[in-house]
Amino acid sequence: MKAKKNGKNIVLIAVLLLALFIGYNYIFNSKPKIKIYFMKGEGITSVERRILENEDVLKLCAKELISGPTSNEQKDDIFSEIPNKAKILDIKTNEDVVEVIFNEELENYGGGSARVQGLISQIVYTFTEIPGIKRVKISVRGRDEVALGGEGYVIDKPLSREDLR
Repeated sequence: MKAKKNGKNIVLIAVLLLALFIGYNYIFNSKPKIKIYFMKGEGITSVERRILENEDVLKLCAKELISGPTSNEQKDDIFSEIPNKAKILDIKTNEDVVEVIFNEELENYGGGSARVQGLISQIVYTFTEIPGIKRVKISVRGRDEVALGGEGYVIDKPLSREDLR
């Protein structure tokens, strides 16, 4: 009789441990995530960042985009085309458009057309990951027209992912 009771206790403990393990994995691995876009080789790639409870997703995207890839991501040859001194000063939304307002360092970018395309793609793809955002207006200190790179790539309207293809 005692052996039967011990067997039931072992099964009960195993079931409880399994439930705890599944619950732990669900709680800590199912937190919402957002994709942040960087460059790898000549193309764009995404990395994931966790969204904490009550965290402003727009601010998280801005912070992570400016912070650049982690050291582990850099070891995987992931890099950012956004200039080191560029800062996002403000973010405004209007229906399906987000305006990302940078400091003037964004215009002091000396890259050619491929690098400028990468920079713009990183910004547009990152912010259009947010549900409801379809287009991104890139501005410098709120100006309606921005010229990027040595060739003066002009941005004068909100851009969608389709505009970059």
